[in-house]
Order: sequence, then structure tokens, then C-alpha cells
Amino acid sequence: MSAMERLKVIDGYFGDNAFYMRSIAGFPLEGCFKAAGLRSLARLIDENEPFSFIMGSNTMIHVPVELNRQLKQELFMIAERLEARNR
Repeated sequence: MSAMERLKVIDGYFGDNAFYMRSIAGFPLEGCFKAAGLRSLARLIDENEPFSFIMGSNTMIHVPVELNRQLKQELFMIAERLEARNR
């Protein structure tokens, strides 16, 4: 199973040295993220606490608690893949 097939919460695609996100948990989100930024975001997520974050000036994303573990795993997986591609 490829990395893209394992993504259930995050929708996006890999560019040269970044990941271009289209949505998280079904919420539209357009952003370009490097490995370090994805790792930082993943470290903020507590698997047992509600998680919301603001992207840009008017996009707030509320991730249901039951998706926190999967989201965190996906963020770390994408970061690892980006780092491997840039070695």
C-alpha cells in the first residue's frame, strides 16, 4: 500500500520538496507544508483532547477527537516521506 493510499484524514499531494494539502478531515484547506512544519503540527495534537487550529486569516479547522491519532500518524508519515525524498 502506497503512502497516498494510507491517507484517510488528509487529502493532498507531494510536490518537489513539500506536501500540498487540499483538506483535513473533510474541511477544505489549501496549503504547502514542509516536513518540519508537519512535524511541529503533529506534536501539538493530543490524542485525547479536541484539536482546532487556524490556517490563514479565516480558516478554522476542528478535528474530531476520534481522528486525532490517525491525523497525527499521517502528518508524521508525510514528513518522513518528504525527508526521504530530499536526502
